Amino acid sequence: MKTVFISGGGTGGHYYPALAVAQALKEKGYKVVYIGTDKGIEAKKGFPYADEVILFEMEAVRGRGLLGKFKGIYSLLKTTFKVKKVIKKENPNFSVCFGGYTSFPLGVGSFLTKTPLYIHEQNSIPSYTNRLLSLFAKKIFITFEYTKKFFNPIKTFLTGMPLRKAIVEEAKKYIYIPKDKKTVLVVGGSQGAKKLSQITVNLAKTLPDVEFILIKGKWEVDIPSLNNLTVYDYYENMEELYKQADIVVSRSGSGTVNEILAFGKYAVFVPYPYAVSNHQFYNVKWLYDLGLCEIVEEKDLTEEILKEKINQSFSKDLLKLHQEIKKYSILNSVDKIVESF
Repeated sequence: MKTVFISGGGTGGHYYPALAVAQALKEKGYKVVYIGTDKGIEAKKGFPYADEVILFEMEAVRGRGLLGKFKGIYSLLKTTFKVKKVIKKENPNFSVCFGGYTSFPLGVGSFLTKTPLYIHEQNSIPSYTNRLLSLFAKKIFITFEYTKKFFNPIKTFLTGMPLRKAIVEEAKKYIYIPKDKKTVLVVGGSQGAKKLSQITVNLAKTLPDVEFILIKGKWEVDIPSLNNLTVYDYYENMEELYKQADIVVSRSGSGTVNEILAFGKYAVFVPYPYAVSNHQFYNVKWLYDLGLCEIVEEKDLTEEILKEKINQSFSKDLLKLHQEIKKYSILNSVDKIVESF
């Protein structure tokens, strides 16, 4: 049986594309071994398509003080040699890394054992881990055309973002039909966005003819009882909500951006201002330059501005925009990647 090692966790942005590719490899008969951290999302959710899940103590390096950086580097190097031993024991056919600090040990361990390495970069501006691993990688898969300039063009391939099977299947058959009742879906990302959530609640009071669906995340926000406001902390089957929405207001993490593209939704993006290298802004700048979305930076976000953007969006030909936006979605990303191994 062919064996593949996969790493990509810590946060949902790395975890979910890794999961989508793992599912496809599992269906093709591969034995899947997943390498992750005991502090990440994988420790809570597990990794359903893996035959074996191995979690190590790992700490991030970026965004920490000097002592924290040393601790992070030490933990990653220590884990690298542990992973190297596991690679030698299992002798995988190849490894696939999806970025973030949790990918470092498997990527470097693969290089040290001469195991073929593939990487996928989700964001417009690559992480430092993927920039380093790209030096050893056999192939580099990217989500956005913008990213190509950061890597060796000869071994870099635009594959798009691997999305969950349910999202892809629903997006393929979805056709937008404008309804009488205007609906706005507001998504704050997996961690939520407190300011955005509070503004949405206020707008629901002042725009009673608009239906608001809010994913508020972890933040506590005072939620009044309004007929036009539905609030969730988290929603597993997001495809259901995308189909209900006319427009979307959202952070611009790569996974969410590509789900919005898949359903052809016109969106007002509010990039997370503390994202590394401001990558959330560049995840959608290309779409804005094409006239296919709006961008409001967090520092400029007010109730008045968001209300204006929502009203402007509803004045557009959303059916025509839907058809145009869908052209930029890559729904066969998983197949493109799996066929490249």
